[in-house]
Amino acid sequence: YNMVRDFKARGVPIDCVGFQAHFNSGNPVPSDYHTTLGNFAALGVDVQITELDIEGSGNSQGEQFRGIVQACLSVARCTGITVWGVKDSDSWRASGTPLLFDGNGNKKAAYNYTLDALNAGGTRATPGGTTTQPTQQPTQQPTANPTANPTANPTTPPPTGGGTCTATYSEGEKWNDRFNGVVTIRANGNISSWTSTVTVRSPQRIIATWSGTPSWPSANVMVMRPNGNGALANGQTVSFGFTVQHGGTWTWPTVSCAAS
Repeated sequence: YNMVRDFKARGVPIDCVGFQAHFNSGNPVPSDYHTTLGNFAALGVDVQITELDIEGSGNSQGEQFRGIVQACLSVARCTGITVWGVKDSDSWRASGTPLLFDGNGNKKAAYNYTLDALNAGGTRATPGGTTTQPTQQPTQQPTANPTANPTANPTTPPPTGGGTCTATYSEGEKWNDRFNGVVTIRANGNISSWTSTVTVRSPQRIIATWSGTPSWPSANVMVMRPNGNGALANGQTVSFGFTVQHGGTWTWPTVSCAAS
């Protein structure tokens, strides 16, 4: 983590961090696995689970596979899961039957748990199986990867000068330990670019972001810049999102916008 943070701070090209994810009964999937993924994503990299296998059998194994999938789905910058083999008999740890299909190619409970978690992906279910449920339904359903207004990125940038911008916060999904938020930037006049400042209240901290390039002046303050030049014409909008680990404080973040 410190190495990736140092790389990003010094401008070293790094786009993604992979996690091997070999688990067994002595080292099961941690209940806070999503937090680990989110911490790395918050540094400004994608994360992927690249060598997943979990020794075990039955529902217990299935619940751990489900927890991994849900952990990835809960982090916007988790972009892939690769299972390290197809059939148990093909695995490098075959005696531990760690995969989604048995030695004859039959679907196991782990397969069904994984498929169920993927099919429920739009709900961003909380990692760790069924023991933790959302504290309440979101008042507004966010988009997993919000996209800008189709006209927000014109092929010819609008002229510079005179414009301002407005930042509006929208509440997203909520879980026991975190929540999502979306900020919409609106151009009031033609602008050539924008920045948005998001301030959370301690002990809150932002653990993941999407659709923008963040920087961190302090632990509780994030400055988001656009991916690209950020040019917007009068009335056009663009959105970015983030996940807040709230630490028991549900207060909405404070957001603002500055245009150039």
